[in-house]
Amino acid sequence: MRTQWQTQILISPQSVGERPKLVSGGRLSVDQTYRIFTDGSAIRNPGPGGWGVVAILGKQRWEMSGAHPWTTISEMELVAALKALRSVEGRARIELHSDSEYLIYGMRSFVSRWQREGWRNRRGIQLQHRELWAELIEMNTRFSIRWKWIRGHNGHRDQSRADQLAYEAARSLCVQQKVAA
Repeated sequence: MRTQWQTQILISPQSVGERPKLVSGGRLSVDQTYRIFTDGSAIRNPGPGGWGVVAILGKQRWEMSGAHPWTTISEMELVAALKALRSVEGRARIELHSDSEYLIYGMRSFVSRWQREGWRNRRGIQLQHRELWAELIEMNTRFSIRWKWIRGHNGHRDQSRADQLAYEAARSLCVQQKVAA
């Protein structure tokens, strides 16, 4: 059984107060579109890992990050997306941006085939992180999500911040593990 991921939510100065909540019902407007940027990191892959999220709704913005003691970058990329999607309440349009081709193209193209093939890839190998993919599929049916790939380390402010949050969470946990050893 996996242990729970550590999570911290950082509220940026321009959004002091609670995370925005959407009211169910009615038509969704452009103002009700969440723009979410996610990233994952792992020190020594596998090793201590972290995930980071920057979420924007209108003029409000919030950040989340967390860590796990033994993981991979791929797993942290999936966890970052899930943590972000779990934070959305009510009906919403979502643009989820990630530099992970595994996540974006997995959700855009491959999950239906993986399900049909008994959660195996083209080589017949059992797909890792099936439970995370299954929850992502459930979120994809609940929300209107556009899965958008963004080139990593390209200077995009929000993607770079998600990357920084993920790395800092992983690095912090790695330092804690060394001190405890």
